[in-house]
Amino acid sequence: MKKYRLLYFVSEDQYFLTHKLPHAKKALTDGFEVFVLCKTSDLKQDIEKHGIKVLSFNFDRQNINVFKEIKKIVIFFNVLKEIKPDILQSIALKPIIYSCLSSIFFPKIIKIHCIVGLGYLYINKGIKVFALKYIIEKIFKFFLKKKNHIIVFQNKDDHNFFKNKKIIKHCKAFIIPGSGVNIKEFSPDERIKKKYDLILHSRMLIDKGILELVAAFKYLKSKNFNLKLLLLGGVDHSNRATISNSKLKEFGKLEGLTWIDSKKNVINYIRQSKIGILPSYREGFPKSLLESASCGLALISCNVAGCKEISVHGHNGLNCKPKNYLELANNIRVLISDQKKIKLMGNKSRKLVIEKFSDSFVSEEFSKVYNLSLKELKK
Repeated sequence: MKKYRLLYFVSEDQYFLTHKLPHAKKALTDGFEVFVLCKTSDLKQDIEKHGIKVLSFNFDRQNINVFKEIKKIVIFFNVLKEIKPDILQSIALKPIIYSCLSSIFFPKIIKIHCIVGLGYLYINKGIKVFALKYIIEKIFKFFLKKKNHIIVFQNKDDHNFFKNKKIIKHCKAFIIPGSGVNIKEFSPDERIKKKYDLILHSRMLIDKGILELVAAFKYLKSKNFNLKLLLLGGVDHSNRATISNSKLKEFGKLEGLTWIDSKKNVINYIRQSKIGILPSYREGFPKSLLESASCGLALISCNVAGCKEISVHGHNGLNCKPKNYLELANNIRVLISDQKKIKLMGNKSRKLVIEKFSDSFVSEEFSKVYNLSLKELKK
């Protein structure tokens, strides 16, 4: 019996470990031979120990130099020629563009495109951004009407955006809520003493609403509101929206605000916190809020795509408009002042994740997409 080959194309190995590993392990048990193409680090062996083959690809998310991109695309095509995958799953905009272009020479490969948030291009404005967005949308419209393309969204807003633009008019489309979370690993622990009122664990990006959060923090402190905030995460040098190391150090000097440049022992930090917060401008489906909710934390976020699915306003969280630090400050004040509400919303967060967003549930949903892909291959 033939063993089908599944190739994941992601930006870097750390992302694969934190977001896609459970889905890949499910694919292995379903009989797939699994490969990952990504930028590698010392985490490569953490993927390979599961029986997954990792291929290094020096991926630069920020580069838009046409000549450099052409070289990278040629290397990518050579990998496809060597591996001969039956299914190619690409995650995020640039890998999806590469995947679309590969249809010219590899039309028989089933291509699954995962939109994990529309990110920088759809949050920011300007002539350069508009031009890039225009080109990307034209590429999508041209290739996604062809055979063997499947697109997966993380939320309804992104799906509706593509539908209204008529980008997915002839393409099979699914909505799968994020990457899921290990509900056994990310679980509440009542024995751990709460040290922080708020935790934001994420890459330190402007788009995550960190500047507004710090502004809200300063405002509340100026009103003599006692508050302890933890920013957990490092600088992302390959992202245009990154906050500088010097600026984060400056934030860390504020009384009551702690910045830790690390993503290790995330669970312990979450368990030491009362509320998970992410006032992001737009998301696919935020892993940080998902992990906080799974650990039984109440949430504070924004009423934007991706966030409102996991932080349900008035149910397990309080949401505000993005880029509005005063409204954000008010939500923080209201929730911090009501310990019973924090507990009640935290319990609802945990229940919501167990029912809808566990990694086993999401892995099963992707398994259905893979099986559909195999049926397409056999036609």
